[in-house]
Amino acid sequence: MPSVKMKILLVNPPGEFRTPVLPLGLASIAAYLKDKNKNIDISVIDGWAENLEYAELEKRARQTQADIVGVYMLSPIYSKGKRTVEACRRALPDALIVAGGPHPSAVPAETLKDIAQLDICAIGEGENIMLELAEKKPFSEIDGIVYREGQEIKITKSRDCIKNLDELPFPDRSIFPIKKYRTHPPYGRKNPYFSMINSRGCPFQCAYCSKDVFKDSFRARSPKKVCDEIEELIAKYNAKEVHFYDDDFTLNMARAEKICDEMLRRKIKILWSCTTRVDLVNGKLLNKMKKAGCWLISYGVESGSQQILNSINKGFTVEQIISAFKITKEIGISTIGYFMAGLPGETKETIQETLDLAKKIKPDFVTWGILIVYPGSRLFKLIQQGKYQGKLRILSNEENLAGTYFGKGSYTVLEDNLTFEQLREAIKKANREFYFRPRYIIQSLMSIRSLADFKYYLNGGLEVIKSLLE
Repeated sequence: MPSVKMKILLVNPPGEFRTPVLPLGLASIAAYLKDKNKNIDISVIDGWAENLEYAELEKRARQTQADIVGVYMLSPIYSKGKRTVEACRRALPDALIVAGGPHPSAVPAETLKDIAQLDICAIGEGENIMLELAEKKPFSEIDGIVYREGQEIKITKSRDCIKNLDELPFPDRSIFPIKKYRTHPPYGRKNPYFSMINSRGCPFQCAYCSKDVFKDSFRARSPKKVCDEIEELIAKYNAKEVHFYDDDFTLNMARAEKICDEMLRRKIKILWSCTTRVDLVNGKLLNKMKKAGCWLISYGVESGSQQILNSINKGFTVEQIISAFKITKEIGISTIGYFMAGLPGETKETIQETLDLAKKIKPDFVTWGILIVYPGSRLFKLIQQGKYQGKLRILSNEENLAGTYFGKGSYTVLEDNLTFEQLREAIKKANREFYFRPRYIIQSLMSIRSLADFKYYLNGGLEVIKSLLE
């Protein structure tokens, strides 16, 4: 008789934002499990993309009759992750329920203690953990988990990161509701639009960053594999644009050049964008990126105050910021400047310094956010140890989050010299001053070359106005 298949359900909890993104972590786990064990049956529920109520999520989970449930959890929407676990337990009383992602990786024991319906927290990358659970390996022999044993909470030894990412199959996007995913301007200039992650880990030590899943060790797919996945997206889904969600696409600049060389050699015609640091680009690389189809680079600037950049261990200078934007603009690649208010030592004066810098470097788009202090981040630990002034404040659903990019959820912010309310008003003012300048409006109008460009900039403008009027 054929053996009974192990049924695994992967769940992305409901979310608030209007632009759901395909959960590549879950898609990677799904592909890995299918590749390694043909006796595993995978189903997924994306509560965010499908805008599910918990009753419907519970009903859908019950229909899967899953033996194991994996729930992805983020700190800002921890309450939604918790309600998702509770719904899955009601639906599947005998299933093994596992939580993974940034929040359980940062505070696994606390998460397990708080959610009685949860059996295991996975720490770090989930592919091998889920495989070993599916193969019924004893919990005590599975590295990188926290689990219950009677009334005790046990933690196993840490798990090594996956070293060779080329061994991983491409994320299985086919089992997700592809047509439900959206992106926000300025991304998605052409559709269908897809995201990719081709590296894991970041060696930089920015204080605010939480690296509990992919750690410090940088590992990357080969240029061949990167281009193979792009070609798969084009062939399967008619992709017209991709965004590389890697923390630092150009961290290994020689590798980034080779990716561009491979794209040019294969004559891959697609628009693409990426995120990187201002100290990880040069003219030669940017020229090649432009030729290979790169139209947009997101740079994490954070602050225009050198003192604040130093305080968060950012590792680059204001002069390097100015230089990177200048050369990127000269080569003809559009830019996004990511700016952050509420960093340690922030004042009205340092926010003005940042706004002045934004106007000077002339990015095509800016995004202003308020610092979120994530559990497990270096900054969180240093604040708890008294190394920074100010106090942590937890924002709840009842508070006025208008004018920020926060959806409904729980956010921890740092109130140093300025309160959250003052920070919120400061970034609304900064956005108004940047986007409503006549010079910026003229610059945008001059960028319009077609009806598609006009619609693109119109949609982007409406999003900005909407956020400012909230």
